[in-house]
Amino acid sequence: MERTSHSCVLLMVLAFAVAGSTWAQDDVADIPSQRLAIAGDPNMSYFLVGPKNAEVPSRGYGLLVILPGGDGEPNSLPFVKRIYKHALGDDFLVVQPIAVKWSPQQEIVWPTKNDALPYAKFSTERFVIAIIKVVQGQRQIDPSRIFTLSWSSSGPAACAVSLQADSPVVGSYIAMSVFQPEKHGSLAGAASHAYFIDHCPQDRICPFRMALEARQTLAAAGARVQLNAYAGGHGWQGDVYPRIAKGIRWLQDHARPAASAGRNGSNAPGAGSVPGLVLQDDFEQIAEWQQGVSVAGVEYAWDQRQAHQGKASISVKKAAARSSPAARWYRMVPCSGHKTLDVSAWVKAQNARKAAVDLQFRDSSGRGLGHQSVIYVGAREDSDPPANHDWKQYEGIVDIPTGTRSVIVILQVDGPGAVWFDTLAIQEKAN
Repeated sequence: MERTSHSCVLLMVLAFAVAGSTWAQDDVADIPSQRLAIAGDPNMSYFLVGPKNAEVPSRGYGLLVILPGGDGEPNSLPFVKRIYKHALGDDFLVVQPIAVKWSPQQEIVWPTKNDALPYAKFSTERFVIAIIKVVQGQRQIDPSRIFTLSWSSSGPAACAVSLQADSPVVGSYIAMSVFQPEKHGSLAGAASHAYFIDHCPQDRICPFRMALEARQTLAAAGARVQLNAYAGGHGWQGDVYPRIAKGIRWLQDHARPAASAGRNGSNAPGAGSVPGLVLQDDFEQIAEWQQGVSVAGVEYAWDQRQAHQGKASISVKKAAARSSPAARWYRMVPCSGHKTLDVSAWVKAQNARKAAVDLQFRDSSGRGLGHQSVIYVGAREDSDPPANHDWKQYEGIVDIPTGTRSVIVILQVDGPGAVWFDTLAIQEKAN
């Protein structure tokens, strides 16, 4: 954590801008909204935005709770309405909580329970969950589509909301924000949650390395995470509303209600009951796999025309000659009690200079314990020829560090070339 991370919050007030927009509401005059308060308490005020149509969707409304960055106060309402109008369907409602300025000395816009501000009467976590429960009591809400959208100053609070044991939120869109895992304590609540992290590599206010750390740490805790990189620096830059729409679609595809969580991380029926089996995956579905950061000249695919067995595989095609950044698919699986692992995968390669199956090891708190490339495909040295072959099985053995509780499995292509992966198995090595 940056000890001066509140500077990100303060600078956001100046940096926040939406290209081509004004704070006037003429362009969103058709979007209904009302200011409400829980139990008449002015400190628990929020805007309810929508619905545009009187007809209730058959599965209920999706609910997007937008925690504005900057000062978090009511002047964000026009932008919130534009998000509703341009990035969401008619089957959504939007809630905008209004941040409370509890004290003139308060620097944290959205204080959480771990901030322990003595003058704050309630935490942001309690505030958001209370609003959701009120709206659920008044409207038909789809529990599989309750999300938050936050940026900069509100990002840490949205993360805190997602980690609460009683939180109804199943997906979080977090943009241009700091990441403070030590502030949150246990990340156990991240398991089964979906996070869409939107960040600019050139962000000089909230460093991009925090987004990379968030992706890795949350995935290690069992979350499904997608990191989207955009250009232009800190703030809402570029095609804002299509990007938000993309993130919300991703959350709808990858989030699920907490009651349906608890999958063991394997796509193979019954695999969780096989002694010593860490992962067996034939890629007939890829919901648990995430793509790495978008890289120019890289094509990720779930290929339903190429397979060693079954009907599908996953692939990476990289045109760029440079090895960095690598292109990768990855997922996290639990792994404890094992000392040595057998790793095998079937691979098809076309002019592949270098690819690998890499394992990254994490302890119970998500801290890294190192990594090892178990399988190499193609050129290990610059002078080696590229790999060109049909389906071929690769195998490797790896000793895992003491204290390992999870493994991030990475299918990586340094490039250039095209590589398909299928029939991946990781199992405790027999003595």
